[in-house]
Amino acid sequence: MPANLPPQYFETEKKYREAKTLQEKLFYLQELLAIIPKHKGTEKLQGELKAKISKTKEMMERTKKSSGTTAWYQVERQGTGQVLLVGLPNSGKSSLLNLLTRTNVEVAPYPFTTTNFQVGMMQYEDIKIQIVDSPPVAESAPAWLYAAFRFADLLLIVLDASNDDLLEQMEAINTQLETRNIFIQKDRAEAKKTIVLLNKIDTIKAEENSEVFYEFYQNKFNIHKISTITAVNIENLKLLIFENLNIIRVYTKKIGQPPVRKEPIVLRNGSTIIEAAEYIHKDFKKNLKFTRLWNDSGYSGQRVEKNYVLHDGDIVEFHV
Repeated sequence: MPANLPPQYFETEKKYREAKTLQEKLFYLQELLAIIPKHKGTEKLQGELKAKISKTKEMMERTKKSSGTTAWYQVERQGTGQVLLVGLPNSGKSSLLNLLTRTNVEVAPYPFTTTNFQVGMMQYEDIKIQIVDSPPVAESAPAWLYAAFRFADLLLIVLDASNDDLLEQMEAINTQLETRNIFIQKDRAEAKKTIVLLNKIDTIKAEENSEVFYEFYQNKFNIHKISTITAVNIENLKLLIFENLNIIRVYTKKIGQPPVRKEPIVLRNGSTIIEAAEYIHKDFKKNLKFTRLWNDSGYSGQRVEKNYVLHDGDIVEFHV
């Protein structure tokens, strides 16, 4: 079966061959793997790309250990999820980071204040979520910026709704992302988890602009109105972030102790009892005899099967 590779594949392959650093090579290898059609005719090529990605990562790790530094800007993951703020200059990303995480990054009324990643931790009830402000999206933006977008768990697209070019802002960002094979429209199977934020909604002009925006985009994106000046809808945004990370909090209980929700383990939505046991310790999965469950849906210590699908807030008692 022929591979039938699209022209974009060969364009990206050329960039890969011209890349001067391991980090850039890794980025373009990952782009090639994302571009390549997934069928039997490309299985060998997919395998070769995956092998190159693995080898490049190993080389990067060795280089990092020997030098102690890296020229590739990246953000070490912390907390229960990584959320990146994406936007054009002066959209309000830094102000949003300050609101969500109570940090104090520089905010100024001129473009390109953020020249590197700014990181904060957002408290959501009993867990922490990493929020990262990024340099503005632009044609000249470096490859590492889009690599960060690709590997984040969630993107928050921040737009200045008080500006009459609101639609153009969205198109500019979407075009730059799609050029790098990052797709955010929710009707696409490979869509990146994304929330579009219409900022400065406390102004009359923003309300008018947002009405037009909804007409064009309400079926394409998840849209949420906020204001980083008056903090309108910021608390609701925290809930949206948690829900879109597709995670659940599960609490463990010691035998003979009352059920309490304290210090949860965080799992992917859809995880089962046996997966939770393995998360705690691999021997739990091997030696688990049975599990008791407490929650707000009627369980008060009953036994549940190992394939029981857990929900946010469940309390489990493992018997091994």
